[in-house]
Amino acid sequence: MSRPKLALINPRFRYPSGDLPVGLASLAAWVRRELPVQVAIHDASFQPGLAPVHRFLERFRPDFVGIGASTLMMPDALDVAALAARSGARVVLGGPHPTLDAHALLAEHPCIDAVVLGEGELSLVDLLARWLAHDQGVPPAGVAWRDGQGRPCSGPPRSPMADLDRLPLPAWDLLDMRRYSAAWGKLDHLRPGLTGANVCASRGCPHRCSFCQPTLERLFGRRLRQRSPAHLVCELEALQRRYRVQGFWFTDDTFTARPAWTRAFCEAYRASGLGLPWGCTSRADVLDADLVRTMAEAGLRRLGVGLEAASDRIREGVYAKGATVEQVRDALGFAADAGAHGFVFLMLGAPGERLQEMLETIRVAAVSPAHDASFSLCVPLPGTALHQRLLDQGVSLSSSHRDYDYYSRQPFRHELPGWALRGLQYYGWARFYAEPWRGRAVLRSLTRPAGWRAQAHRARRLLP
Repeated sequence: MSRPKLALINPRFRYPSGDLPVGLASLAAWVRRELPVQVAIHDASFQPGLAPVHRFLERFRPDFVGIGASTLMMPDALDVAALAARSGARVVLGGPHPTLDAHALLAEHPCIDAVVLGEGELSLVDLLARWLAHDQGVPPAGVAWRDGQGRPCSGPPRSPMADLDRLPLPAWDLLDMRRYSAAWGKLDHLRPGLTGANVCASRGCPHRCSFCQPTLERLFGRRLRQRSPAHLVCELEALQRRYRVQGFWFTDDTFTARPAWTRAFCEAYRASGLGLPWGCTSRADVLDADLVRTMAEAGLRRLGVGLEAASDRIREGVYAKGATVEQVRDALGFAADAGAHGFVFLMLGAPGERLQEMLETIRVAAVSPAHDASFSLCVPLPGTALHQRLLDQGVSLSSSHRDYDYYSRQPFRHELPGWALRGLQYYGWARFYAEPWRGRAVLRSLTRPAGWRAQAHRARRLLP
């Protein structure tokens, strides 16, 4: 008798990145270790659209389909769910948006059989075990489904996995790792075409930014959990040994949330002898010159830091960022002094943000030591404190998931029209890269085919 089949699908039809789907690969590895289930992954990043999904479902013929989605991905996730249901599979959704809107999704979309709430490994295994045993009574912890009367109901809350070292290595064998590595691009400033992979070292974030919290707490719990440096280094060694990657990017919200852990990782990484470059994101208020220098000595070559807005009124009053302009400037300077490229994250169009405040954000970014910048639009994602604040203020928010798009449009009416905000994004990039030392770096990258591909990838996100 053949084993039951689980298909895990990443419905990233818009803005395909080529980034390794670390969450799905981790989930697949855990499920197949815990249950006698055959698992396959379909990532739409390389093949966007329903037709490739349909071909994948026809070929694999899964009994169960798991779909992970953010708010922006929800329209495509629902289309995939309907397609999977028509194929006869039982469908479960997970990820940020389904976690926050589980009962409404179950009430409105018959194609969805269950929703995993928060972290997926433990809850998905329990759900599949129930389905395999034909047990549809009370939902297991961390799962929502419909009761006997068709009403959405949830099991008790699920405590997050306390020890992340229990996780097996991600199921890279289910992915075309060579293709991901070639499309990676996180350290293109070192050499266009440098191959690499994304890795996750922790879950959760202890900070209170209004555009992320309390959503992250709903997903991962209140406590930051980090893998041991030794466990993390084992994964890096395996990636290099199996796939000959040339660098790593840590996807953690704040890789340096605990400086003592960061220093321990740097020591373990140096001792491993890997010697490959890596990058991460952090917060300016947890960085100092000595820590950044220690990280650079262990291979740090790119450091992302969020400024969001230069105006204290917006950065603290709206975003609750908890870091000053001076701290961000200093952190980017520490990176430059240590030989690492700084990357600064900015948002334009906060509720009530004035034109002059946005222009000042662009100016501060342009004169900073950062080598690269990202100018996003302010998008109050459902479940965040910022989203709730707008609801409390009576602001009308779009019901279309596609309007929650920080690359191109917002779900609320800003004082400036949408075309003006988009123009400010273009102006921000133009002003930032007009600095001669940055412009020369971009031109150098265009001297090689891999550099053209990297710049084309960036340009795609500038399009409406």
